Amino acid sequence: MNLKTKLCRILCLFLSVILLIGALASCASTSEVPEGYQYATCAGEYFRLFVPTQWTVNTESGISSAYISSTVNAAVSMVEVSFVHDAEKEETPLEQFKTSHMAELETHKGYQAEKLFDSTLSGHRAVDMTYVMTVAGRPSKDSPSGESDRRFRQVLSYVSEQGRYYLFTFSAPKDEFERWLDIVDEILENITFESFPFEGSDDRKIPTSVDVPEGMKLVSDNEVGYRFFAPESWIRDTRNGQNFVYVSEEDRSNVSMFSYDIGEDATYTVDTYWETCKEQYENTLGDFVLVSESEITLKNGDNGEKTAKVYEYTYTLGGVSYKARQMVVLVGMIYTMTYTALPEQYDLHISEVEAMEQALYFRKLGD
Repeated sequence: MNLKTKLCRILCLFLSVILLIGALASCASTSEVPEGYQYATCAGEYFRLFVPTQWTVNTESGISSAYISSTVNAAVSMVEVSFVHDAEKEETPLEQFKTSHMAELETHKGYQAEKLFDSTLSGHRAVDMTYVMTVAGRPSKDSPSGESDRRFRQVLSYVSEQGRYYLFTFSAPKDEFERWLDIVDEILENITFESFPFEGSDDRKIPTSVDVPEGMKLVSDNEVGYRFFAPESWIRDTRNGQNFVYVSEEDRSNVSMFSYDIGEDATYTVDTYWETCKEQYENTLGDFVLVSESEITLKNGDNGEKTAKVYEYTYTLGGVSYKARQMVVLVGMIYTMTYTALPEQYDLHISEVEAMEQALYFRKLGD
């Protein structure tokens, strides 16, 4: 898989959702898996997304998603969207959701609406839309700007019994889109909504022999090249093993940790990564504003200090405003630690987030 393909896949996921604030699993659940299909559902979700067994499931990002293969840059995802409808308006909740979503899409670069019609999803009213949009990527010989046109099919739904809004997305290169629509139709037909959350799995073994900073707990396992610590009181999300923690059931302010393999590109920098992300955020998030940019020094345990960059920004998603702090550092790979919160809750936890950044360290052989 080349670097551009991996980056496009990551950015494609961002087109669906940035903040994940769905409830965690509270009881076991089993759904009948259609023949020839597999789960592509994160724990805690009140829907079930299935994809063909030949596809590669990618739930480690915290998004219920899958892609066709390492050589086919096409993927599906499904998320619950945080949206609050206005009960005083005549429009139905689904109509308000559609209006809000389309208003955001119209601000994105190269957006061209193609199809829009009423539909159903697992027996619930839905809106099915297809459009083309320009997305950012890494510059290449074929695309010096790194931009490319992708075609999207999205299905918006509102499950009144749950009071939850959902967004299904299929994305592929513009010229390859039609090739996969029959399979996408099957995937949509197999989606179900449940009254209980998906249990998922969390098979990670958290090491017990690691020195943990006072008042913190270890979140990451030995499968990643870092030690990620969080306050003891924070809750570790069990969405298929991702490194994601949040404050409490009442306060969904959260911190996530991800890594990105840059391959053998010696010219790749933190600035390269951020410029690509920034362009994508500007194209896909409502009211994106970069508030500040700064450098910090990470203690990195006993393994030598590392210089990182911190970007603070605000945006809207589904009519809700958020503020984020994204720390990016290059240590052989790109690592990001992202704090996301409602604006009014952001300052409440900033000192804890800064402590998490300083507790983070990158492992050496044998650590």
